[in-house]
Formats: sequence, structure tokens, C-alpha cells
Amino acid sequence: MPTDELSDAADELYALPPDEFTAARNERARDARGEDRELASRIQELRRPSPAAWLVNQLVRHRSDELDAILDLGAELREAQEELDARALSRLARQRRQLVSALARDAGELADELGNPVRGPALDEVAETLQAGMADAAAADAVRSGRLVRALEAVGLEVDLDGAVAGGPAPAGSSRARKSAGAARSRAGEASDSETEPRDDAKAEAEERKARERAERAERAAREVEERADVAEAALEELDERVEEHRRRISELTDERDELEERLRRVESDLADAERELRPVARDRDRAARSAEEARAAADEARAALE
Repeated sequence: MPTDELSDAADELYALPPDEFTAARNERARDARGEDRELASRIQELRRPSPAAWLVNQLVRHRSDELDAILDLGAELREAQEELDARALSRLARQRRQLVSALARDAGELADELGNPVRGPALDEVAETLQAGMADAAAADAVRSGRLVRALEAVGLEVDLDGAVAGGPAPAGSSRARKSAGAARSRAGEASDSETEPRDDAKAEAEERKARERAERAERAAREVEERADVAEAALEELDERVEEHRRRISELTDERDELEERLRRVESDLADAERELRPVARDRDRAARSAEEARAAADEARAALE
């Protein structure tokens, strides 16, 4: 079974909204069944991603620069940990918190843009997955694959990747910086004492240049995220003003309603009082009418007797 075909199918499926995944997967498996039953079976086994995994997969597709900045920063952190560089660790840890927080917030906005809102615990899992990708090179590869099935979590420096990536193993790539740095250190160690200092200087300059480039990418990514956050904040403030205006209008209408209800109660009370006063008057009227009728009848009888 060609692994590339399975990976291609997974790439397409994990780019879809979650509610379209199952139907598209089943259709893709049916199409493959006529030519490659094993491939069709493997496609059918692909699992629908969790909300957090889906959103990280979309960050790969729609926020790749910001995501690369975070994962590259993770490679720097791992290297600083290996070299026990406390100053670099402190600086990079601050950048990590800022970038992870900003990208997790931006992820929520991206989910809204894609018509599949993600909230609360799922966004927390997105942040945990980003941190896991920074903690471990293989986890960074898994994140970059864009085919995550579930969220990742770092326990110390270990990340459980069992069943986390669909469609075959994640392509290697996130550990490039660490491998190249290790190779440079090995070459320097094998060199003679006379060559060590120039090579160390060249290596230091190269590493410093790469660090500056990564820092610049991280800063650009942070600025872009902050700009989007500012736009969202402005929109939120506008919505808050509209909500407050609606609340004021509701309060005004509520006051008017209360006033009208009070006036209605007073009118109803006056009506009840009038009805109570009317009842004895009505009885007197009825008695007077009966008396008048009796008097007319007596007069009629008297006239009849005279005649």
C-alpha cells in the first residue's frame, strides 16, 4: 500500500471542518476500494480529529509563520536546556509564554473565521499542544504534519505520540536546528587545537545569526498576532458599546413599562372605587323606577274608577 496515497488522503481530510470529515472519509474509502482494498481500509480507519487537534491542524494551514516561530523557539529552548544556559532559558521562556498565549488566542479567532467556533477547554488543549511541540522535536514534527487526531500534552520533557498522527508517521523536520548544531559541535571537537578557535568563532557567529533570524521571525509573528488581537479588541469594544446602548434602552423601556403599569393599577383602582359607588346609586335608581311605575299604575287605576 503506497504510504504517500494514505498521507495525501489524510492531508485532504484533516483540512476539512469536523462535521464534514466522516462523510468525506467514507467517500474517499469507497473510491479507493476498487483499486486498492488495503488503502481503502486504512482510509476508513482514519479518526475524526478532536476540536483542539482540528484547530492545531488549521494553524498549520492558515497560521504557518506564527506556528513555525513557536516551534523554532522550542528548538532554541531545548538547545539552551542541553547547554544549561540559564540566561537564554529565562529569555526564551518569556518569549514562549507570550507567543503561545497570543497564538492560542488567535486560534480561537481563526476557528470563528472558518465557521467552526472553538471555546474554553479546547483552546486550553491547543495551548498545551503548542507547548508539547516546543518541548519535544518529534512532537513538533507531529504538530507540523497537520494531521493530528488528538491534542498533545508534555509530561516533563516527554510527549506521548501513540496514535496522535493520522495517515502514517509525521515527516521529520522540526529537529533540524538541533541536529545541525550537534553536527557542528562534533566537527569542532574532531578538529585540531590550531583549528578549534576559528571554527568556534565561525560556529558562534552562525548560531548567533540563526538565533537573530529566529528571534526576528518570532517578533514578526508576535506583532502580526498582536495586530489581529488589536483589531479584535476594537471590534469587541464596539460590540460592548452596542450592548451597553441596548442595555440602556432596555432600562428606559423597563422604566416606561413600570410607569405604565403603575398608571394602569391606579386607573383600575379608580374604576373599582367608581363601581363600588355606582352599586348603591343603581339600587336607588331601580327602587325609584319601581316606585314610579307603581305610581303610574295607581294613577291609571284611579282614572279608570272615575270614568
